[in-house]
Amino acid sequence: MPGFDYKFLEKPKRRLLCPLCGKPMREPVQVSTCGHRFCDTCLQEFLRS
Repeated sequence: MPGFDYKFLEKPKRRLLCPLCGKPMREPVQVSTCGHRFCDTCLQEFLRS
């Protein structure tokens, strides 16, 4: 799954991580019904599976 593969000086805040891939969100999208945020590509792949 996509996401940025960088090393950080400090661990990124949990709210900045995609719940699907666990990496900092790349092109984040927000689900209007619940407010959760995901990487756009992660969400598209999840919905297709």
